[in-house]
Amino acid sequence: MKRIHRQATEVPQAVADRGTELIERHLNTYGVARASDLPEEGKVRLYRDLQQFFARELPNGPPQPPPGPGGVLGWLRRAVDFLLGG
Repeated sequence: MKRIHRQATEVPQAVADRGTELIERHLNTYGVARASDLPEEGKVRLYRDLQQFFARELPNGPPQPPPGPGGVLGWLRRAVDFLLGG
């Protein structure tokens, strides 16, 4: 599974696979290719199932990255990393 945003934390591959299977199951049930094409009832069911899934799989929320350095030096380091694509 590919992260959408580079600051997003990693989740275990097995958890990501089960979450993907859950979404695909809902899409196949309604015969659509995108979640935005689901009828309102399907969106509500998917939302509730995802809430239950994440509460069960990641009860403490996603793993948090260690905090970076603070202050002006931290801001400067983050700005350079951002500008250089690091």
